[in-house]
This record gives sequence, C-alpha cells and structure tokens, in this order.
Amino acid sequence: MRIALVEDDVSLAQNYSDIFSRADWRVSHYISRASALAGIEESPPDLAIIDVGLGAEDEGGFQLCRQLRATPATERLPIVLLTARGEQSDKIYGLNLGADEYCTKDHSTDYLIAVINSLIRRIEMDRQAPRVDRSKKVIGSLEIFPDESRASWKGVLIDITVGEYWIIERLVELAGSIKTHRQLMINGIEVSQNTVTSNIKRIRKKFKTIDPNFKAIETDFGRGYLWQKDK
Repeated sequence: MRIALVEDDVSLAQNYSDIFSRADWRVSHYISRASALAGIEESPPDLAIIDVGLGAEDEGGFQLCRQLRATPATERLPIVLLTARGEQSDKIYGLNLGADEYCTKDHSTDYLIAVINSLIRRIEMDRQAPRVDRSKKVIGSLEIFPDESRASWKGVLIDITVGEYWIIERLVELAGSIKTHRQLMINGIEVSQNTVTSNIKRIRKKFKTIDPNFKAIETDFGRGYLWQKDK
C-alpha cells in the first residue's frame, strides 16, 4: 500500500509518515499542489491524503482534489481531505468535489487509521470481481451491491464513488417517488441543493457512458429527483 501525503507542514508530515510506516504503508510526501499533481500523475498511489491549506494556497487541497477527479488516471483514486478546518460547509464542499472522506486534524490518529483501513477494504473490493450474492438488489436494469457500495447497469459496473453510490441507493428506495435534496445525504451530512445537483450530473454522465439512452433519473423541478425503473 502506497499513500501520497500532501502536507506543507514538514514536521507534521513526518509524524504521519512515521505512523503510516509502522502500519507497513509506504509514503510519498509532497509539500505543494504542483509537486503532488506531477508526482501522483507520474506514479499513482493507492490512496491520497491531502491537506486543504497548502502554503500560500488556502484551498490548494480542494483544487488538487478537483484536478485529480478530472483526470482519467486518478478519477477513482481514494482521497481523504485532512485539515484543521472543521466547518460543515467545508466538509460539504470537499465531498462535493469527490473526496471519499473529510477528517479534521483534531481527530485521533486511531480515527485516521480506521478511515484509511475502510478505504483499503474498498480498494481490495475494486480489485476483485463482484460476488454474485453480495446482498445484491435488482431494480429493473440496475443492480446495487450495498456491502460493496457498487452499482451496475445492464450488467456493466458503473465507476462510482462511495458518495455517489449512497445517492443512487436513496434514489431507488421506492422507485418513482420524489426525493428532495434533504433526503439525499452524503456520509450522513445534509447537503445543499447545489451539491446534490452536481452529484446527480456526475452520476448521469457515468451511466450515459455505458448507455447513451439512460433516462432513469428524472428531475422534478423545484421538488427534487426520482428514479424511474428501466427508463
């Protein structure tokens, strides 16, 4: 397991590197967004831990997350945003950009290790073929695998993040019923309407990559979204 640690505080980065090394994880440390982007694109790690504030760039970590999600080679890279900023709006923004987790620096190292281990299990699942009986649920041409946070459309796996999976799972509960943005939660956090809209756009785009005629997610303007089976 190789971790890309993007942290401008060298002493703090060394502390994290020592902790990760004791868990037998190799660490590549970067102190800036530019060096991290170049290094990660050249040799993609298994997981990235990114500080939000990077030197003079107060939101450099957010920008790096956006860039990594927009690059085909790293769009599925598990990303943990690690920061001293604990405001809910920042957490929502980070998740909206595609981060898998958002941890504040006041969390214990045990908590961070638990988060990383959770993502490692996801990585290992991604490297395996999905098991036929993994609590699969079938909604028309859609299959969802709750234990693995996966989904497939017409037999083809959709390349989605955990957060995107949760939105799909909530949409298909009582297919045909409208879900307001308040009902579409990411990681237990109530999100804004703009956040839901951007996630829905990404989800639609991923389904249409497989099926250009995909129309199962409908917008009820002013109210929310609904899933229409086999549309």
